Amino acid sequence: MSTSDDLPIYPIRTVAAISRVDARRLRSWEVEYQLLRPARTKGGHRLYSTRDLRLVQCIRRLVEEEGMSLQGVRAWLAAQPDLDPGDEAGAGRPRTADTAEMAGALNPGMRSE
Repeated sequence: MSTSDDLPIYPIRTVAAISRVDARRLRSWEVEYQLLRPARTKGGHRLYSTRDLRLVQCIRRLVEEEGMSLQGVRAWLAAQPDLDPGDEAGAGRPRTADTAEMAGALNPGMRSE
């Protein structure tokens, strides 16, 4: 069942502005890393839902704050099929200890704090 969070309403420029992730990077996350699957208009323009926007913000946090690689993010997301990026407990953000452990396993050369 679809909810209002699943409605594709945001064009890529809006998602880029809100999330502070540029459009080129968003397209890369979709095409190269298969992290995002925005809807498309008949003309081929990407439209993101609120859920997609929260996922973009979650990915950005994992990469920029937790130091996880995009391949690591993909593995982490695959290991959590029920993840709702907007969940009440952490807004899609994993607990730091869990993330650090996963990042260390996926990026052996990464320093642990």
